[in-house]
Amino acid sequence: MSLLSGTLHKTNRSSPIHRATTRQEPEEALDRATIAELPVKQVRRMSRSELARVVRSSPLPAARARLEYLDGETLERLAHLACLSCRNRR
Repeated sequence: MSLLSGTLHKTNRSSPIHRATTRQEPEEALDRATIAELPVKQVRRMSRSELARVVRSSPLPAARARLEYLDGETLERLAHLACLSCRNRR
């Protein structure tokens, strides 16, 4: 079971950053307000694919990068920045 399944169920389909992380099954962009409310402990427990989804749904310029090639520690740092960025844009 994914950590995102219960908490991050909100989507923002109108977002320009609504992208698929895989070619087989496109994922919906997460709502920025939901990303802003993510607790630090939950971000630390996320898988690499969940972290990439959080970053892709944020307004960070890194959201356009090829996140699948980044290590877990870097993805976690970017996810924390994504949370901070979403908090500051409320």
